[in-house]
Amino acid sequence: MKNSVDNIQFHWRLIQSGEENVITASSQNDGGKAALPDVEAQGAFCKLAQDLGIASVLIDINYGKPDPMLLPLALAKYAPDLGYIIAIRSGLISPTLFTQQINTLSTLIRGKIFINIVAGYNPAELKTYGDFLPHDERYARTGEFLDVCTRFWNKNGPVSVTGDYLQVEGGLLNTPFVSEHGDRPFLFISGGSQPAIDLTEAYGDCWMQLGEPPEKLGAKLAPLLEQGKSAGLRFSVICRETMEEALAAAFQLKESTAQDKDRQTSLVLKSDSYSLRENMLLAEEDWPSSRVWTGLIKSVGPTGIALVGSYEEIALKIMEFKRAGVTHFILSGWPKLEEMKRFGTHVMPLVRNMEKEEKSVVSHA
Repeated sequence: MKNSVDNIQFHWRLIQSGEENVITASSQNDGGKAALPDVEAQGAFCKLAQDLGIASVLIDINYGKPDPMLLPLALAKYAPDLGYIIAIRSGLISPTLFTQQINTLSTLIRGKIFINIVAGYNPAELKTYGDFLPHDERYARTGEFLDVCTRFWNKNGPVSVTGDYLQVEGGLLNTPFVSEHGDRPFLFISGGSQPAIDLTEAYGDCWMQLGEPPEKLGAKLAPLLEQGKSAGLRFSVICRETMEEALAAAFQLKESTAQDKDRQTSLVLKSDSYSLRENMLLAEEDWPSSRVWTGLIKSVGPTGIALVGSYEEIALKIMEFKRAGVTHFILSGWPKLEEMKRFGTHVMPLVRNMEKEEKSVVSHA
């Protein structure tokens, strides 16, 4: 398997302004704090992530948060060597302007830029941005969007494309993408449906989906890995010195968020996302795999699927995912900063040692 000896890259979700509890994203009960940047707190978070060896931080996109393209400009001053994952939706911006913005950003921060391509999951929220396309057509449009961007990054100009959704004629960009990490950003394609897989094969670097048991991944990931693509999963983490302590923390979180169960169920029912529906079905079983817990999905949402256990147990589980072909993890926790510190201090060194041992075995095979 092509990615079997690659080092895993760990990414973490950026904290939001005013984040104090589990439910913060776009919450109507937070007084609108999450919609404002808090550069000092978020910059300190990024500095810690950089020091711990986290590869990048994810900057989400939705109506309740700041624009993800602008925030890295401020954060890079605190953590210049950290990568930044910028979430985008293809229906909200011209591909020419988007490429121009990303290329300009690369010249200003000089760090590694990741793009998280999100087709969208909530039709009602998408309409507030002026995007009325159904699920599969959003992915088809994203393919045209990435085709244009890729032509610019490959310097195949002038770029002229006539598609079903997008049209560009004689496109030229003089601002290059500037990075020691490559001649274009690293592209995550998010989604659990076949159109997301197809987009990854055509344009992406990594297929990113919501967490699921490693036992389900092997056959699904094999075709992508054979093409040299990567695979990634999104999880939350609850790690402690012992499994007993981790379980106590997990059950306390479940109790404190129980009142939000109906809100998350309602959100999924309104969604046309394949991933969210599969995720909710997975939640019918508390432990679909060892150390994989779904107990927070119905109250926290789809990223509530969590790796729960002692530091060593979590490290061993991550290596199990790696053997299934996963080399990228976008992680989170409650609170994000404290859980990232625990994970980076205690779990990541164990994973790195296990990876060294694995590589040694492979090199002597």
